[in-house]
Amino acid sequence: MKFFKTVSAILLGVLLANAGEVEDLIGELGSGDKVKRREAARSLALLGPAARAAVPALIKGLDDDEEQVFFWSATALAKIGPDAHEATPELIKRLKRSGRRYKDQVHVRIVHALTQIGPAAVLQLTGALGSEHSSVRLGAVRVLGNLGFASREAAPRLFDLLADDSESVRFSAGSALGRIGDVAYPQIMQGLSADSATVRAAAAHAVVWIPANSRPAIHLGKRLAKETDNETKVAGLNALNRIGFDGERLLAMLLPALDSEEPRLRQEALSGILSLRPNSRAAVPHLIERLAEKDPSKRKQAIDLLGRMGYDASVAVPKLITGLGQADEEEKRSIRNALVEMGPSSIPSLLDSATEIPLAKLLGETWQADCIGGIGIQAVSSLTNSLKENPGNGAGLLSLVALQKIGDKSPTTRQVILPWLEHEQAVFRGAALSALVASSTKPNMLMPRLQAAMRDPNSLVRQAAMDALASLGSSAKGATTALVNSLDDKDAAVQLSAIRAIGKLESDDSALAERLAGMLDGAGTDLRLAVVESLGGFRKLPSIAVKRLVGVLEVKHTATQSAAFDALAKLGPEAKPALSALNQAVGHAGSRVRASALNALTKVETDDGKLLALLKPALRDASAKVRHRAIRGLGELGSDARPAGPELFARLETSEDRKLALEALRRVRVRDVDLYISILDNDEPLVRLFACQVLRRLGKGARKAEPELRKRLRDEYDYVRREARRALDSFK
Repeated sequence: MKFFKTVSAILLGVLLANAGEVEDLIGELGSGDKVKRREAARSLALLGPAARAAVPALIKGLDDDEEQVFFWSATALAKIGPDAHEATPELIKRLKRSGRRYKDQVHVRIVHALTQIGPAAVLQLTGALGSEHSSVRLGAVRVLGNLGFASREAAPRLFDLLADDSESVRFSAGSALGRIGDVAYPQIMQGLSADSATVRAAAAHAVVWIPANSRPAIHLGKRLAKETDNETKVAGLNALNRIGFDGERLLAMLLPALDSEEPRLRQEALSGILSLRPNSRAAVPHLIERLAEKDPSKRKQAIDLLGRMGYDASVAVPKLITGLGQADEEEKRSIRNALVEMGPSSIPSLLDSATEIPLAKLLGETWQADCIGGIGIQAVSSLTNSLKENPGNGAGLLSLVALQKIGDKSPTTRQVILPWLEHEQAVFRGAALSALVASSTKPNMLMPRLQAAMRDPNSLVRQAAMDALASLGSSAKGATTALVNSLDDKDAAVQLSAIRAIGKLESDDSALAERLAGMLDGAGTDLRLAVVESLGGFRKLPSIAVKRLVGVLEVKHTATQSAAFDALAKLGPEAKPALSALNQAVGHAGSRVRASALNALTKVETDDGKLLALLKPALRDASAKVRHRAIRGLGELGSDARPAGPELFARLETSEDRKLALEALRRVRVRDVDLYISILDNDEPLVRLFACQVLRRLGKGARKAEPELRKRLRDEYDYVRREARRALDSFK
């Protein structure tokens, strides 16, 4: 007994405390301070039903000019729930308010509050269905739908709204009837059979909420077979699909819709077929037939749909592969994407397609390898099984190439690959070597095998070894001597691969760099590019190599020039002998060359004044790549780039330059107040925010910006308004 008395005393104390707190909060809700009003409304919301005495004050809070006070007042009424029923008429009235900035949020808050008040609001909501304002009708309909069975008396009035002028009201009325349940079936059936297509479409939305075996759902299925209105078809197919209607019957309606001229109906057919699994398999034969259509859009539609069906459409794989022979490039991409989406089920046919392909061709980039590589780790089991079956043809070689692309690191995969290193055909040995390196967790442990492969009598194997070493990067330094020896290889492809592999070593060997540089004399395009790229991988270069790189800049080959610029940029100030050539290249006709030259200059030129003089005019370049490199360069100069402030601010007017220009200006820290004033009305809110932030930091010295900052107090973005206020406060 003593226990219950104690508990009662505690509860009474809590209630009394809450009552006192509520009284205080009611007083603050009428304060002239908007912050106090907002916090009072928020606190009342947190109290929930205990705040029921505040309902009259919260109703007044719905009229508050401060958005947050309104939001929290509406939320508090929702939290109070049924005890806030006296607020129902006032909430309904405010459904038609249009003066608030966040109209959608206002609507949502009021609908939520009315829903939480519950059945007590049904009678007044039913009356609101006759409002002249569509927003009121819509809000009332949504609440009645949320209340479900409790709104059953409103069903006849909701039926009338299936013919409303507002589409949102019509469709929401249909949904509300469905959510009310079986007591509203008469109205739903009447709507589905109406002469008006508008009413039928709205009524179809009700079916989303009722069982697939219900009378209205079965009735809708029968009606759709002869329906002529596209809007009703879209709504009806969507509803039947979502409730899991009889798959075979629905498929018979979905397939003809694929040929509709109405985009929404075609889309509904596509998504409907996909969601019919496993019944969607019945559509596969029809889709395969569409692969022979003359209309490319219909073929693409079928290809994409088969791909998205995945394994369920695996029977279509051979037809898709056959279709590649007659397809254009766009359709080929669609077919390949479909095969990738089908996953492992497409692999047997892909391997079969490679049996007649010349082996040398399979070593390069093939669409089969791309497809299997796109499938990824799921393909490994099929590929290793293929190799275990020992197909000494294109299927086996394709398996090795695909495994290299996937790079599975499991010991099982490596064990399957190892025997192929001893294959009598060089093409298999080379592919196995590349696959083994890609699958190894410790590729440097493979160095003895790679060095042995570099002495293989067949050039394909030697080249594969070089490429494998290149993939190891600096981990392959142990093979440097062997790579240098390979520079004299009689096979040009092997020689090129050796050069590229040396460039990956991050070497600082001056003698090796000089030897590579010497190969530039009389070199062809491919050899010259490979040497330049390789020199770019060295940590440092002797002067003779730098001189050779400068000489390459005169070659009229954009890729080689760009590679030379990149190499010089990595050297930094050590590449000063190239400054004259770099300065000249900034005026090159090709934008790629100009951008690469400018990038190199920012690394090589140590005189900030000279660099500034080059970067400023580049800000007006027609090429975005050049401008962006100049902007980054000025940012790297920091405060030394302040003379370029006006030009950097001008870049804020261009959307593709704006982000980089902002980043640069944050580092440059321009002090000209007028420049910041000039961007306070920029179209981008982040630019306006940046201006406000800087002006705040400048403090009283930026007081001349006060008139423009006051305009920002009415900015549409609250974070800009807030920062403008902080800037103005800093002037005090």
